[in-house]
Amino acid sequence: MNAMSRKSRWVRLSLFFQVALLAYYETIEWINIFPWNDIRAGNGQAILDWIVTGILIVLIGITFFRLWGAMIAAALLYGLWLWLQIDSWWIPYIQGASPGWTRVYGRFFSQTIKFLPSSGPHLAPDACHVVLQGLIVGAMLATLFGIFEVRRSRVLR
Repeated sequence: MNAMSRKSRWVRLSLFFQVALLAYYETIEWINIFPWNDIRAGNGQAILDWIVTGILIVLIGITFFRLWGAMIAAALLYGLWLWLQIDSWWIPYIQGASPGWTRVYGRFFSQTIKFLPSSGPHLAPDACHVVLQGLIVGAMLATLFGIFEVRRSRVLR
């Protein structure tokens, strides 16, 4: 492996995860692949989906051009998105869902595939979102390591 490819392996991995995340997000938000997702009646968040898509494209561009400072913001945004996923899915699973979440879950997620069992108010995250969360973690971690990689390569110049 030459020196240049060693220097950019985390950035390349970050780009891989970010592009995979964008492609997966677009697929699950716009294409009904029931029972993986359940958007047979639409997903009710088209404007949010367009905003997220735009942000993901910008973050991919930031990483592609190795904009060190902006990559820090990208990693923070992935961390925020991960926290929102934990707060939306895992905390209600562990502590029990609120009545409001139970209604939303019943409408959009009750018939989707799950990896874990539900019990009473402890509603299991659907598999579709668990995969999304894995891609977010991959994008966040690879971007964090990519930040150090880019910084180190600029210091060594």
